Amino acid sequence: MPHDPSHSKSVRPFTRQSTVLELASTLPGRAFKALIVRQLPAVATEKERQELEDLTVGLPLETLVELSEGKLTWGIADSVVDLANGKPHRLIPRGVGAGTGALKKVTRAVRR
Repeated sequence: MPHDPSHSKSVRPFTRQSTVLELASTLPGRAFKALIVRQLPAVATEKERQELEDLTVGLPLETLVELSEGKLTWGIADSVVDLANGKPHRLIPRGVGAGTGALKKVTRAVRR
């Protein structure tokens, strides 16, 4: 039985400890949940798929980042939290910071 985000309790402000299911009570959280669910590995049966989905969406966001082996970064996780909290303006400094970090890496590589 798929989760209905309208039945999940909205716990604002959302944090890194919020679960994907909690975040799914918002539009950005639903989009994030759909992305996470699409990335789940294939399993043999629909029952196994649903159990894996239930387990995954019940995990705190910080746990997903730690288990993702770099596929889900802290920047993405924090951006989802900010969007779910209705604070899209907080994404701009994070994006600029990420761009600066990437520029430094490229510059170091060119200097070698």
